[in-house]
Amino acid sequence: MSAIAALENEIRRVILEDVSLQAEFGTPVRLIDETSARCAFPFIRFVRHDIRPEEPIAGGPIEHRISLEVMVRSGGRAEANRLLGVLSDRLRAASLTPSGLNLILFHPVYSDVFLRADGTIFRGLLRLRALSEIVL
Repeated sequence: MSAIAALENEIRRVILEDVSLQAEFGTPVRLIDETSARCAFPFIRFVRHDIRPEEPIAGGPIEHRISLEVMVRSGGRAEANRLLGVLSDRLRAASLTPSGLNLILFHPVYSDVFLRADGTIFRGLLRLRALSEIVL
């Protein structure tokens, strides 16, 4: 399994199993990918996951840059900020154990909320940084 898939699967597991996120994003949590059709609001979506180096070697460090977005239709900017905070707090507190990786560092580094061009949907962006290494 690739380093990207291993960490994303673990983040998905944490998001889907977290009771406080279920209270905010439904049961099961509305966590969609870019190919999903329309979905009820609010929802969470993986936007991007880059690693460096692109071809990691066993025992070498891997830097992950992960972007998640929260899409909110009602409650405005305040609700989008609140939901971003809940998501960020739950991920920060989670015990992540990705298969085949030793996770050295995992933390949020940036969040912001934007009003989309349609004027009705707020997009909250959460960027995470992780440092891992492939388990030998």
